[in-house]
Amino acid sequence: MRMEMVINGFPGKTAQGSLSWSSVVYLESGNRKILFDTGGPSKRRSIREHLRRFGVEATEIDTLILSHFHDDHVRNYDYFPNAEILLHEMEAAWADTNPVGDFAFPAPYYKEVKGSGRLTLVKKDEEIVPGISTMLVPGHTPGCMAVVVRDSNRPVTVLAGDAIKNMAELAEAQVPGSHDEAASADSIRRVLDIAEVVVTGHDRVLQVTKTEIIAQSEARETVIVPAGVGGDEALRLELLVGKTSRKRQY
Repeated sequence: MRMEMVINGFPGKTAQGSLSWSSVVYLESGNRKILFDTGGPSKRRSIREHLRRFGVEATEIDTLILSHFHDDHVRNYDYFPNAEILLHEMEAAWADTNPVGDFAFPAPYYKEVKGSGRLTLVKKDEEIVPGISTMLVPGHTPGCMAVVVRDSNRPVTVLAGDAIKNMAELAEAQVPGSHDEAASADSIRRVLDIAEVVVTGHDRVLQVTKTEIIAQSEARETVIVPAGVGGDEALRLELLVGKTSRKRQY
């Protein structure tokens, strides 16, 4: 089995809201080429470039697993025209209500995905291919879906999407402002019960021990102000979150 971080999430936002810098993960098992989430608009061009570094073309992806239907996780689904699209049926039922009050729900994209003929609804936790299973983790949205990766060559890894956006949520088993905070807390506890590593929706890859959550990498992003706007030269703002750790509260 192969697992690659295509895009590393970043745990930051502006005063107005999300930066849409979410995690995207590539999985390969046997002949199956799977992508977990497709990132937001700011990563649109780089996703295909990063896949090519791993020797994979977008047209080779045969399965897209969407953790939930928010813009920053589904925006680039159209890059993968040959892929079956997996979404949990509870997420689809929520999307069918046209929840326009959720600012991140992209109604036009859902209409396109639903009518594409490529959408398959996941009805229960199941193994997609050996070692790769789905896991319903509601809370952030009603039908959030994680992926559990079990392989003899790696620790048990949960790709959590926005069921767990960052280190603080994982350590405290709390997600303030989620669609259902009680459901979110329960979902995080169930992830903690099995995970040795968690890939969050908007943070670094995190190791789980009995007492701590430990970041396995740094998170970096760069914001550039063009030359002639803030001065004669371009202004580069380097954002860095280092390798930190946090004590578990659950």
